[in-house]
Parts: sequence; C-alpha cells; structure tokens
Amino acid sequence: MTGPEHYREAERLLSTASYTHGPGGDPVHPEASAHHVAMAQVHATLALAAAHAAPSSSDPWPSLETEPAVAYVYRAAWGTVPMGTYTNQAAARRHCEADATNNEADPTSITFDWIGDESEPDDPYELVIAKGGPADEPTDYTVTRIEIATEYDSEADA
Repeated sequence: MTGPEHYREAERLLSTASYTHGPGGDPVHPEASAHHVAMAQVHATLALAAAHAAPSSSDPWPSLETEPAVAYVYRAAWGTVPMGTYTNQAAARRHCEADATNNEADPTSITFDWIGDESEPDDPYELVIAKGGPADEPTDYTVTRIEIATEYDSEADA
C-alpha cells in the first residue's frame, strides 16, 4: 500500500470503529471498536512513515525505507505496556526518557543511558538512570526494533 492508501484505510477503520452503518448508525460493540482503532493506528503509522521517507523523483508518495521485503518500526514500552510505535529509534527513546523524567521525584539530577547489544539489533535496548552514584538504576523502559513485512512470503508459511 502507498502512504495515501494507508491514510484512507486508517480513516475508514476509525469510521467503522464509531458506527456500524456510518455516522448516525448503531454503535459498534466496544471490543470490535478497540480492534478497529488498533488497526487504524497501524495504518496511520505506516502512512506517516511513508510521508516522512525521502521522496524519489518518480514517486510523489514515498514508501518506507526497506531492505528487500522488510521494513522496521520501533516500539517504546514500559514493562509489557506499549507506549508508542515510531519510524525511528531516536523518537522511541525520547518518549521513554520523557516518561521516565515525568515519573522521577527529582528529575534535575538524573542522566540517562541505553544498554543494548548493537550486534543484535532486534533485542530490546533498556533505559537506565544514573543519579550521581556509581551504579545505574534499571527502569522497565525499553525500545525494540520490530520487523514489518512489506509483502507476503509464501515460503515463510511452508
């Protein structure tokens, strides 16, 4: 799908999440509504990623940066609770650091560091806080790279 197609699908899913038969129709069951909202968020994220990718001269609507049949997003999380999905690692890290700062009693004396294995890019990076002491304090904030298939691979199901 192109960026505009993802955007239109997100709009359609949000409309479906609100009403069964269009605006003014019968309300959707709450569980079905939550599913539609979640799917709309995925399409909106992909539309945003496409809009921010470098445009090519032949395609006015760029697509995600990809390797062959693979694209990546970054999920910021606190423990098992997802906080957001981003097209780049820096944005996901900023979200975690901002949330950690907001939840710290004395945010003026803290510094952040990220612990992870660069040779394993799909392993989560963990945010730790240094408060002036010799040891870093772990947090439950993580940023994880998530692979998104850009096309169906029938051999993967075999």
